[in-house]
Amino acid sequence: MAWHTIQEAQKLTGKSRRTLYRDMSTGRLTWAPEGDNARRLETSELIRVYGALLPLAQPVAEKMAHADTGLGAQDTALILAELKALREEVAELRQAMRLIEHKPDPVPIDTPGTAESVPDPKPLSWWRAIFPRVGD
Repeated sequence: MAWHTIQEAQKLTGKSRRTLYRDMSTGRLTWAPEGDNARRLETSELIRVYGALLPLAQPVAEKMAHADTGLGAQDTALILAELKALREEVAELRQAMRLIEHKPDPVPIDTPGTAESVPDPKPLSWWRAIFPRVGD
């Protein structure tokens, strides 16, 4: 069973703090120490001494939804369609920025054979351009 503080036991039994402490001191109600000065009481012990416990009502939280929140599949489909349109617009804007900045489209990394077909961008030194090696 569950353990309760003195305050919780008061609410469950409807007895005063003084009555609980008096019954604990006479040995009618058994308890266990909790910390330095606190006591705890078991539910079964409270029922044994005082009978049926009082029902404690839990406060019912109001369930509220946002007025603009859609819960249906149709609303989800509209949101996904708008997301797709926005992604396409961002891709178009990126393409326009590349054209403005005169940058070519990026080469996909996973394309096979692109590393071999790209020439070495390192320019030759001026003396190599004038005096090429015999083996070149």
